[in-house]
Amino acid sequence: MTLTFKIIKESLKILILASILSSIGGVSLQAIEKKLFLILPLLILLPGLNNMIGSFGTIMSSKFTTLLFLGKINDKWWKSRDLITIMWTLLAVSLISAIYIGLLSNLIAYWRGFTITTELISKVLIVSLLATLLLVTLIISISIIAGFRVYKKNKDPDNFLIPITTSIADLGSMLIFSGLVYLLF
Repeated sequence: MTLTFKIIKESLKILILASILSSIGGVSLQAIEKKLFLILPLLILLPGLNNMIGSFGTIMSSKFTTLLFLGKINDKWWKSRDLITIMWTLLAVSLISAIYIGLLSNLIAYWRGFTITTELISKVLIVSLLATLLLVTLIISISIIAGFRVYKKNKDPDNFLIPITTSIADLGSMLIFSGLVYLLF
C-alpha cells in the first residue's frame, strides 16, 4: 500500500465526520442572527475567532503527534515537561490573541461608524476570552485523549487529530459564541 493511499484510507472517515460537525455549527448561529447583524463587533469577531481556534487545534495536534513520535510522551503525559510547556504556551498565546481580536473587532466596527461603549467592549472581550479559553482547553484535551487512542492502534494521529480538532473548533466556536452572545446581549 502506498503512503498516499494509506493517508487517504486513514483520513477519509474522519474528514467526512469533520465536515458534518463543521456544518452543524452554522445552525447555532440562527438563534442569534438578529443580534449578530445588529452588533457589528460580533459579526467581525466571529470569523477571526473561528479561524484562530481552528489554527490552535492544528498546532496542538501536530505538536502532540510530534512529541508522541519522538517518544517524549507516554501514558503519564502530565509528567512530560515538553507537553506541559506547549499547553501553557498555547493557552497564553490564545488568550492574548482573544484580547487582540476582541479589541480589533470593536475598533473596526468603530471605524465603520458603529457606536462603541465601554459595556459593549467589555462584553465582546468576555465573549472572545471565554470562548477561546473553553475551546482551547477542549482541543488540548481531545488532542491528548484521542491522540493516544489512535497512536495505540498504530495509526498516524495527525491524520485523525488535525481534522477532528479543527472541526470541533468550528462547531464549538459557533455553539459557544452563540451561547455567550445569547446570554450577554
